[in-house]
Amino acid sequence: MEFNPRRFGLKTIDAVAYAVVLTGVVFGLTATVSVLAGGGLPGAKWLMFFLGFTMLAYASLKVRPKAAWKDGRDDGGLFSGGDEQVGIEKLVSSLLDVTLPPTLRPGPNERPSSGTKLFLAAMCILAMSFAMEVVFGINY
Repeated sequence: MEFNPRRFGLKTIDAVAYAVVLTGVVFGLTATVSVLAGGGLPGAKWLMFFLGFTMLAYASLKVRPKAAWKDGRDDGGLFSGGDEQVGIEKLVSSLLDVTLPPTLRPGPNERPSSGTKLFLAAMCILAMSFAMEVVFGINY
C-alpha cells in the first residue's frame, strides 16, 4: 500500500474533528455532574482524568489487530461486527459532510476506524485534564 497524502489528510480531518467534539461533550458532561455534586471544576478535572484513562484502555482493545487464526471470519467476539458509525461518531461525520466541500469529504473507506478515533479522543481528554491543572490552575 503506497502513501496517499489526500487520504491521510482526510483521515486526519475526520479523527481530529471527532476528538475535539467528543472532548467538548465530555467536558460539558463532567463539569455539569461535578458542579451539581458540589465538586466544582476540580471534580470535573478528576472525572475527565479517570474517564480518559478508561476510554484509553477501551480504545487500545478496539485497535488490536484481528487474530491471524480467525481468517477474516466474524465469530461474535468482544468487538465483532462491522465498524459502523454510531452516536457522536455519526454526528461528526454528518457535520463534516455538510461543512466540507465535496472534494474534501472523506468517503466511507477513507475514514479511520472507530478505535483510532476513540484513542485520539481519549488522549485529548487526558490533555484537557492536564491543561486544567497545569495551565488554568484548577486543583484541590
